[in-house]
Amino acid sequence: MLQGDRGVREDRACRAIGYSPSMRENGFKAVTFDAGGTMIYCDPSPGEIYAHHLSRHGRPVRAEEVGPVFREAWAELQRRTVPGQDRYTSVPGGELGWWGAFVREVLRRLDHDARWEPLLQDLYAAFCEASVWKVFPETMSTLEELVGRGARLAVISNWDHRLPDILQSLGLADIFETVSVSCIEGVEKPSAEIFGRTLDRMDVLAEETIHVGDSPLEDYSGAERAGLSAALIDRHDLFVDEAYRRISSLDQILGLVV
Repeated sequence: MLQGDRGVREDRACRAIGYSPSMRENGFKAVTFDAGGTMIYCDPSPGEIYAHHLSRHGRPVRAEEVGPVFREAWAELQRRTVPGQDRYTSVPGGELGWWGAFVREVLRRLDHDARWEPLLQDLYAAFCEASVWKVFPETMSTLEELVGRGARLAVISNWDHRLPDILQSLGLADIFETVSVSCIEGVEKPSAEIFGRTLDRMDVLAEETIHVGDSPLEDYSGAERAGLSAALIDRHDLFVDEAYRRISSLDQILGLVV
């Protein structure tokens, strides 16, 4: 990339999030990233995948019917766990126990006739498939640009033990110095502990680091409470009127990093 082109990209990124180019003089040296909704996404959607397997195991259902129920069940299971607590140790049976509770909640809300045990097995296997995970178009180029500038990169994600393999299959794993996964750490965002452990492994200071994620609570507030700066990626303009440092595309983070 020509130096002039890089400057134009940086200036545009700064303007997009309300920062002047002069603020790059104190740019961050390290960036930590959330995974789902920030760098990667599921395609087909979770609602489509659930609808497919529910229809195989019982009465036919459409993705349009399952999608809202999936989101409601997710919110319900989230409410059952104290923020920052590892959800997978909050129920008997660990990771599969939690997903079993989630599948049963979906079935209950749909009043569906599928048996939950074989459905869980099929769904768990489906989300292990590399083909259902995609990288947002600007993710790889943004990460490569950051690496080229000498930025230190890591992942901090509330996910189960499948995430490292997913990142590996997408060609992302080797870009990061460390990948902190909540089920492996035994603690979740927004707890300051998972942020602190990540920075300790990287040997960087919180004030040198910015965290990027799509959750106001887990990513933005969690990072700030741990002493990091934060940027909220808001791809669907859900928080336009809120007082967040907000970006709509991952490449806009380039305006803040040395």
